[in-house]
Amino acid sequence: MMRNLLMSGGSVAISIAANVRSPDIAALARARGWNGTGQIICTINAGVDVASLSISGIPHYCLTIINRGRIGGLYNSGTGLVALSKFNLDNAGGIIFGGGGQGGTGQGVTIFRGTGYSGTGNGGSGGTGAGFNGANPPVMVSASSGSSGTSQTVGGPAIGGSTQGVAYGGSGGAGGAIGVQGSGGYDGSTSGSFESQYRTGPSSGSLAGYAIDGIANVNILAAGSILGRTR
Repeated sequence: MMRNLLMSGGSVAISIAANVRSPDIAALARARGWNGTGQIICTINAGVDVASLSISGIPHYCLTIINRGRIGGLYNSGTGLVALSKFNLDNAGGIIFGGGGQGGTGQGVTIFRGTGYSGTGNGGSGGTGAGFNGANPPVMVSASSGSSGTSQTVGGPAIGGSTQGVAYGGSGGAGGAIGVQGSGGYDGSTSGSFESQYRTGPSSGSLAGYAIDGIANVNILAAGSILGRTR
């Protein structure tokens, strides 16, 4: 439902024209003369990145955000926008995203032979999910691939006519793009001669972060691109 956006006494218009992390919109409005009850029209300019934005301390429906840039979460499942107060959102041409999920770890493999002889291939770590870094101003971090697993040959003397067993850990999964879950890790493998084996993992990739946490408090006038989960 569209709310009345008419300006009244004590109302202000502010703009965010440079990349910033966690701006305090209420404080910015007070600095422009906001009286605490009038309307705030906050425009995020095209090409501007805002990381980890939280809306609080503003009476319900006193705020309208006009987003023409990007509002997003930190890498590895960060939340883009937290709505603790009810407000109006015009996201036409804008993007709101949750940080991409981290990739899962690869499978670890241990092989055994004889008495006390073993070899272990450890699974690789998962790649980084895309999103803003923790700096202010924020910088976008791209998703990365997972790392390779390690390998190890089983110990003990070689047995005539056989090849020593080798355990290979699986590679980690790739991190997700903004708003996308990370990929799961990969299975490990073995080669050569051994008597038994034990495997752990691989693990699933992490879910993407919330694009909007508190969606029930957001009166969406124009949706634009909302990438990732909401709740």
